[in-house]
Amino acid sequence: MNLSDRVRLIISENGLKQKEFAASINVTESYISKLIRGGSGLSNSTASLIAERYGYSVDWLLCGREPKMSSKSKAGKLSPLQKKLIFEIEHMSERDLVAVRAFIHSLEEYKKMLNVDVVSEEERAYKKCVE
Repeated sequence: MNLSDRVRLIISENGLKQKEFAASINVTESYISKLIRGGSGLSNSTASLIAERYGYSVDWLLCGREPKMSSKSKAGKLSPLQKKLIFEIEHMSERDLVAVRAFIHSLEEYKKMLNVDVVSEEERAYKKCVE
């Protein structure tokens, strides 16, 4: 597997578009295109950024040597959806972040309310059985 294949694989495994991947590692979309076409190499600093953000080992990124994933990184343990959500959150405005936090808080409250109702229904069912 050459560098071009590895870059394609990273983009695919993380459910990203080239533009999103480029933005996440602070490079241009044209640079990613060059990497994919084999028209450019990967610098150590860019490989380190990819390793940090996505959990791939620098050695695998630069040379294709296993292991593919870095044992130090938690990023490799995140699902593609989690990685995509983190990427999207990192690019939100403060106003949008406040709205997301409010939604999360309301979701937590809703879950608590549901849990109370479920417990209450279970208690009612238990009481009927005991009576």
